[in-house]
Amino acid sequence: MSAVLGSKNPFSVEMIKDRRMRLFIQVLMVMGASLGHSAIAVIAAFPNPAITDLRKDNTTIYGNAMPLSTWQMDLMGSLVAAGTMPGTLLGGWLVAYIGRRMCMIMLAAPYALAWSLVAFAANPTVMLIGRFLSGICYGVTTVAGSTYIIELPDLPIRGALAAIPTIFFGLGLVLTVGSGMIMRWFEIPFVAYTVMLLCCVIMYFLPESPTYLVVAGREDEAVKVLKSLRGPDADIQQEIKSLQDCNEGKADEPIWRLLLQRDVLRLLIISMVLFFIQNFSGLNVMYFNTTRIFLASGSTFDENLATILVFLLKLGGTFVAIYYLDRIGRRVCMILSLSIMAACLFTMGTYLHIKTPSVDPHSTVNMSTSDLHEGTEDPDSHEAKSNEYLPLVCLTVYMFASCIGAHPVPWIISTEYFPTIIRGQASALCVMVCSLFNFAVLQLYTPMQEVLTMAGLYWFYASVSILGVFFCLIFVNETNQKAVG
Repeated sequence: MSAVLGSKNPFSVEMIKDRRMRLFIQVLMVMGASLGHSAIAVIAAFPNPAITDLRKDNTTIYGNAMPLSTWQMDLMGSLVAAGTMPGTLLGGWLVAYIGRRMCMIMLAAPYALAWSLVAFAANPTVMLIGRFLSGICYGVTTVAGSTYIIELPDLPIRGALAAIPTIFFGLGLVLTVGSGMIMRWFEIPFVAYTVMLLCCVIMYFLPESPTYLVVAGREDEAVKVLKSLRGPDADIQQEIKSLQDCNEGKADEPIWRLLLQRDVLRLLIISMVLFFIQNFSGLNVMYFNTTRIFLASGSTFDENLATILVFLLKLGGTFVAIYYLDRIGRRVCMILSLSIMAACLFTMGTYLHIKTPSVDPHSTVNMSTSDLHEGTEDPDSHEAKSNEYLPLVCLTVYMFASCIGAHPVPWIISTEYFPTIIRGQASALCVMVCSLFNFAVLQLYTPMQEVLTMAGLYWFYASVSILGVFFCLIFVNETNQKAVG
């Protein structure tokens, strides 16, 4: 008996052992594609070990000095976001015309150029150019990888597998900071490129997205791929028909006209607002500046170990997300995540407000860790000493909570909301706007500290998180268990 797409029991004939093996293969495929997210995580987290290393020894691979000012450190993060904007537009075009798989494979060369400029930089300008090119690669990888991963798995496990890229992103963060503990800043790019090269090699052996194949008119190839993915019980023709019906009559229309349809515009705005909430709740600021945040808070805990611990807790949150995204839904996960994040941010802001500031956060650029701690610790205050662990607790819980919803849900929704014919372009548009927000929040990190103080900055992030809870309650529709068309 064939199972129709969307039925409650699509595995009526398939043996349980065979089904588990087939789904396990899907998991391995998604893990292979998710290496791209590890590669972009290294791009995101690179300023953490690089700034720490340059503060101790500001020499390049050639041995010459390369001092960085505070605004150049901000640019190390924000230029990636600036590069992501054209990168997402390029990625949206590439996934529509050459496919998701081929788009990922061809990224080997651009990544090599970008990381070479960073590794062999003799001055800040060359390194920052490399960071901008890394941002372009980041944008293309995000669009191609996210679209491929959301279209590959069976519907019942799609939400869980859609969280796997977040795990690999977390692993990339840990790999970056861990590498920085034993390597110089200019050696880390070689590790980063190895990760992306491995992803490209694996993608060469994976099938193209069946959704793309159907829309591209390559139905015979789509049938072959779907048979291997869905198993003997699945009604392959029904799934293909569903994909064709969802995109029927749209192939000949200009993409811009499809994107301007009222229903699509509404979904685009909702997705973009979610990305605004994601960025201005401080999430990407934490990824790019975790080490600087620990130093500025005056904590005596080793900043590198603290950063690794924060990123490891982030991984823990991702495993929770894998379990709950398909059980309680994306919307509930997002609300729960933002609520916990708001509490952590408010607590962090209150701690920094109460703590007597004896160190200018901008002066941490050229200070050693020991010098910084000497200026912030009162040796006679046992209470102050114990409270210095509060930033670590707040940030670890914050990162854990972000992975339950605030990190993965906007990315999942920005692909699930749209039909295949415009998914690449719509997703690229969402990611481009996300990159604009990312650029703004990273470049405004230091100016907002000056205007609001560090405590006020965290209260601002907490306020955005609270507003995000109400936005999700009112405007966000659940996409759990809805077929991707």
